[in-house]
Amino acid sequence: MTCGVIGADAQHQAEWFEETMKYLADRYHELTVQDLKQLRVLGDRFVQPPKSKQPDEAVTAA
Repeated sequence: MTCGVIGADAQHQAEWFEETMKYLADRYHELTVQDLKQLRVLGDRFVQPPKSKQPDEAVTAA
């Protein structure tokens, strides 16, 4: 991603998201407050590091 938000520290991510959400609200008037909140949640999730896979405890060696 060219914006650099992925891998940035949390403060920079928050600033970037604030600016981006303002832009989206100004540019896309049809987005509701709820739409913007959902976009923010998705963005916050997207920039988090991937979770490591936990081994399935139900699977046992036979």
